[in-house]
Amino acid sequence: MRRRRRSWIVLTLPLLLLTACSPPDEPVVALAVRDGQPVGVLVPCGGSFGQLGVHVNHDDQGDQANRPPLITWDVQGRSTSEVVEATLLGQPPEGWEVADAVDLTAAESGMDVDVEPLTELRPGVTYTVSGSAGRDSIPVDFTLADLPRIGPDEVLAPRGRDATTVVSRKAFLRKARGSC
Repeated sequence: MRRRRRSWIVLTLPLLLLTACSPPDEPVVALAVRDGQPVGVLVPCGGSFGQLGVHVNHDDQGDQANRPPLITWDVQGRSTSEVVEATLLGQPPEGWEVADAVDLTAAESGMDVDVEPLTELRPGVTYTVSGSAGRDSIPVDFTLADLPRIGPDEVLAPRGRDATTVVSRKAFLRKARGSC
């Protein structure tokens, strides 16, 4: 009986250590509106390199084999400030650059993913804003119909993992910094 317990501990310990190495996604990305344009807001969590992007959300469009291409726009660069803001599909923040849309190969799953650049936001399409800088973000889904709901000092932020809510920019920044 004693041997079984030790083997259980020996087998479980590496799994616990691997789990501890991957921090959970955090509420460090939100969507703001400036001059009528959507703006991604990222709170870096101590990471020197960051990424902020938006893509067409195809989660509700069938199985993996028949999915349309990943349509995305991303900026990346060094996080030198407490808050990084990028007008979606616009010029990247100073010191950042627009990332090239590159096809991905998922060899372990046997799938290829076609990637196309996102060049415009359209009504009726669901988009997802996400990012990372030291920590990965909980993504924020939105449509163009959500933009008028976001006031000048507000953001659309994650509420849990599957919902969003409009909150004050100040409240979002406080929560995001606290989660870092």
